[in-house]
Formats: sequence, C-alpha cells, structure tokens
Amino acid sequence: MLSLIATAMLTLTLGAAQTPSAAAAFNEGVRLHDAGKPADAIPFLKQAIAEGFQPIFQARFRLARAYAKSGQSDLALAELERLVAAGFANPAPLAMPDFDGLRAMPRFAAVEKTLNALAHPCGADANYHAFDFWIGEWDVQPTGPNRGPMGSGATSVIERQLDGCVIQENWLPPGGTGAGKSFNIFNKLTKQWEQYYVDTRGTITHYTGTFHADGNLYFEADQFGSTNRIRMTFFNQGVNQVRQLGHVSTDGGTTWAVTFDLTYVRKPPKSE
Repeated sequence: MLSLIATAMLTLTLGAAQTPSAAAAFNEGVRLHDAGKPADAIPFLKQAIAEGFQPIFQARFRLARAYAKSGQSDLALAELERLVAAGFANPAPLAMPDFDGLRAMPRFAAVEKTLNALAHPCGADANYHAFDFWIGEWDVQPTGPNRGPMGSGATSVIERQLDGCVIQENWLPPGGTGAGKSFNIFNKLTKQWEQYYVDTRGTITHYTGTFHADGNLYFEADQFGSTNRIRMTFFNQGVNQVRQLGHVSTDGGTTWAVTFDLTYVRKPPKSE
C-alpha cells in the first residue's frame, strides 16, 4: 500500500517543479477560502497546482473544498475522485462542513467508501474477517461430556490487532505453565491464512491453511524439531463455541493421529 501511494503521489507531482509563486498562489487561495470567498480562491488554487505546489494532495483537497463551498458539486466530486484514484487515504477531512452539500450524493458516498478502504485495507476486506469467529475470551477444555465448570480450563484471549490485519492469540493454560501466543494473518498474495505460534519453551510453529466450503479453517505445518507433519483445524460451532482439533503424522502424511481436541466456550461478559 505504501508503494502504491508513493507511486500515485509521484504521478500527481511529475510534470512541473514547484515555482516560487506556487506557494504564494496557494496561500492566497487559502486566505480567500477562509475569508468566505471560495469562488475567488479557485483560480489561485488552480494556479498553485499548475505551478507544482507541494504537497499536491493538500492543494487538490483545498480546491475540492472550494468547489464544494461555492456550489460547484460536479467539479468538487471530480477533484475528490482524482485524489482517491491517486491513492489519497485519509477519510477524516471529508467531515469538513464544506462538503455538507455533497453528502447525500451517491458519488460522494462512493468516494467516502473508497477512502475508508484505502485507509483501513484489512478492515475493508472480507477475507480478513473470515476468522473473526475465534475472537473473544474463552474457557478452553478437552472436547467431550466431562467438561468442568466455567473458568476451570485454560484461558484463551483472541484479539484483533493492527487495524484488523492481525488476529492475536494469548494462550494461558491452568497454572500458567506453557503459555503461548500466535499471530494469525490472511496473506493476500497466497490467499492463505498463516499462523505463527511461539510458546514459553521457544517452540515455533508456522502453519498455513485455508477455509474450506464447510466454513472451517484447515492448517498444516512442519512440527518444530522433527520431521513430522502436523495439522490443526478450527471448527466454527456458532457464536459461543469453537472446536480446535490437532493431528500429527510420522509417516509423511499417510496416517494421522489425534494430538489434542479442545472446545472453546465463550466466557460471559465481565460485570462492571
């Protein structure tokens, strides 16, 4: 994303080096706009852009504001669309009152949606939300009928981090021995999910996997420190329950044996 924005900024700025009068023209445009004369500001802002004012995004956004404030909606929207196409990724300035007359327009809504997607690419991409069913605070115990009371099992706190780009696991077994953490990431290049897990013994496991048509996530990895292969599957069993099933193969994947079978039950919200 950074390279995309950098390329877009270069594309917008190539063609004219900033002249000494560019800053003066921009400042005069700003002065007139702030004085309630947006129509008078437009020629100065256009001059600043033509003469290579930097940063160019600032000048083009101010021009869009001036167009909008002076009632030239189509030109304002065209300027905003140009900014979006160039990779401008800050939706906050769209809240400025200058754009109030555009908010009901579909083109403005499209600009706002695209800006939010550029600013928060992971949050806007449904692929990054496929594993959201694991997010929460869980009581984790072996799968089966002999489950103990809530709070007697391991605790696992699963959180969204880095603006939705990472799901972080915080695993704490009963007694605290053998704790671990993992980063779970959707790799948009390979279209796979990856998990990097490390525990207090220094064991590192790098899983890769995909969601199947049944809605469950199937991971596989090399077992740390051995030639074995391991599998880990997450079963989405509704809003308040997840099953996690592990297997190991010691013969290159010909046969598989269960290594763990855990059921996560969501803990009730903590009282204030």
